[in-house]
Amino acid sequence: MLWKKATLLGLVGFVLGMLISIGFGLICGASEDLKSALPHILLGGLYGAVAMGSTVVYDIEKWSIARATATHFLLIIGLYCVLVFSMGWFRIEDPAFWIVIAIMIVGYVLIWLLQYLAYKRKVRQMNDNLRMLKTKPSDRSDM
Repeated sequence: MLWKKATLLGLVGFVLGMLISIGFGLICGASEDLKSALPHILLGGLYGAVAMGSTVVYDIEKWSIARATATHFLLIIGLYCVLVFSMGWFRIEDPAFWIVIAIMIVGYVLIWLLQYLAYKRKVRQMNDNLRMLKTKPSDRSDM
C-alpha cells in the first residue's frame, strides 16, 4: 500500500517539480533553448518526485516522528547535493548553497516540531477519552 501511495505522490511531485523548474527558468532568464533546458526540467521533476514520494515515511507507524523526519531529510538533502553539484548550479563554497541548506534544516525542524505537537495533542485527547470512560458511571442497572 505504501508503494502505491509513494508512486502516486511521486508522479504528482514529478509534475510539480518540472513546473517549478520551468518557473525558475523563466524568472531567472534561463535559455529558451529546450534542448539545454530539458535536463534541468527533468531533474527538477526527479527532485519533486523523490520529495513527495518519500513522504510515505511518515506513514510507517512503527517509526518515530524523529526517525521519519530524519530519513526524509537525508533523502532530500542527499539528492539536493547530487543535483546541484552535478548540474553546476552551485559550488560548495557558494553562500547560496549554504543558505539553502540552512533553510532546509529550519524547515525540517519546524516539520518535526509541528508533527510532535500534533501527535502530543492527539495522545492527550485519547487519554482524556479513556479517563472519561473509566470514571463514567455504568448505565446498566443490576437486576
